[in-house]
Amino acid sequence: MDTNSCFELGIRYSTIAYYTHLIPIAITLFLTGFTLVKTKYSLLSKIFAFFTISYSLWLIGSLITWVANDYNLIAFVWAPLDYINIVFYLFAAYFFIVFIKGVDISARYKLLLVGVSLPAWWITATNQSITEFYQPVCEALNSDFLTQYKFWVEVLVIAFIMFYAFIKGRTCGRTKRWQIITVASALVLFFGVFSVTEYMSSQTGVYEINLFSLFVLPLFLMIIIYSITNLEILNIRLIGSQLLAYVLVIMVGSQFFFLQNTSDRTLTLITFGISLIFGLLLVRSGRREEAARKDVEKLAADLKTANENLKELDRQKDELMSIVSHQLAAPITSIKWYLELFKEGDLGALQKEQQESVVTMQHIAAGLADLVGMILDVSRIQLGRVRIEPTPLDLGECCREILATVEPKALEKKQKFEKDVPASLPVAMLDKRYTRMTIENLLTNAIKYTPEGGTVRFSVELHGDKLLCSVKDTGCGIPKADQSKIFGKLFRASNVRNTAEGNGFGLYVAKGAIEAQGGRIWFESEEGKGTTFFVEVPVKLAPAAAEQKK
Repeated sequence: MDTNSCFELGIRYSTIAYYTHLIPIAITLFLTGFTLVKTKYSLLSKIFAFFTISYSLWLIGSLITWVANDYNLIAFVWAPLDYINIVFYLFAAYFFIVFIKGVDISARYKLLLVGVSLPAWWITATNQSITEFYQPVCEALNSDFLTQYKFWVEVLVIAFIMFYAFIKGRTCGRTKRWQIITVASALVLFFGVFSVTEYMSSQTGVYEINLFSLFVLPLFLMIIIYSITNLEILNIRLIGSQLLAYVLVIMVGSQFFFLQNTSDRTLTLITFGISLIFGLLLVRSGRREEAARKDVEKLAADLKTANENLKELDRQKDELMSIVSHQLAAPITSIKWYLELFKEGDLGALQKEQQESVVTMQHIAAGLADLVGMILDVSRIQLGRVRIEPTPLDLGECCREILATVEPKALEKKQKFEKDVPASLPVAMLDKRYTRMTIENLLTNAIKYTPEGGTVRFSVELHGDKLLCSVKDTGCGIPKADQSKIFGKLFRASNVRNTAEGNGFGLYVAKGAIEAQGGRIWFESEEGKGTTFFVEVPVKLAPAAAEQKK
């Protein structure tokens, strides 16, 4: 058989073959080494290395069949190509399983993979993989059984990767799901381009299709490596810039193999240099941007961790406040009890000066008890432990008790105190302590922050099943910059911090107490003109009142 004419035909493609095989081989082996080093020779990277090395062996064999001028050498190299093809497909399936599971597969499944490759190995080892050399198309004809067997192995591996990715991707987190989708897509596209272009070139006789498709395959390997080395998986901008630079340099550089004119080669060399510099700058810019993005993500993660630590410290502080307040409540109650005994003379008669001192001490103890109670309320609200105890509350009686306490304070400051309270209010199921404390606190604040001669107005309205209370004053008002923080714990408006006493707990507790009862509290204010606070709570009639209403 005269094969010289075939070798003459092969010369047409030999230059291109060197270019389309050697560059992918170099890129593939470089990526493999990078992966091994980056992952410190992890199991996954080792399996990936077996996959890429077997693929590189196929590339080397394919290159020899394109450029060699010794038929015996071509036949020798051509014979195992289908077997090597099957091997790197099986390594890809092995790699994908370990990538998803995170651990090695059992010996049983390894034997299954070996068993799948054995028919191809046996046909190759017994010199049955090539049946003859077909001179018209310059090709060795493979065993029909081996060709069909290789086809079905390829189909099954691709189908397995897609099916396994679908099954496992549904039961994992978002990040892992994107990793699975990315790696599965890269493998399927890798094999799809490899198999389809090989088939198309053999059917059409346009072998450049298969040759130039080899340029694309390292891109899918890069995407896989981005995943197993914990780099950004779907960083389209970075991958796109690298691909653009890669394709641009290849397209310009490939012109050297076709141009004969010196001027054209000179111009192409200049263009190649510019393209190379542009590509390097583009890739470097992409990497710099990627590094900056990762720094921002790291800072965001650190900030999130710090925020969680602060929340935990805040929770521990509230726990401590709660414990300390509980511990203080008992001795303060005892002090108040003993002072009451002294005042009533149960422990002996007191002189006038002593009685006055006892009364002063009672006021101090009462203030201290109120502060401890307020701290306890703050702790309960912060920890989500507010205990609402709805009891039948006569709203009219509650308002009269509150007014009896606060109205004298307004008159003492020579303020005009206005009230608009209906003569008849229902008995509702509300927490008496929190409801009274909230309204009393708002009225006390209004009196405190309103100057002499000012006006404080308290009004109560019943709208269906809701009670609306408002406290309006003509005091200093709340600065606009402070209004969003006014219900915050320990916060006091900037225009009163140094002019009036306060602890910043009152409005925080009021808001927590009202909201815990299903109500709401809000305000309207203008600095220098006064403030109006509104409290709205749902009114559920007490059983006796509801029955009477019927």
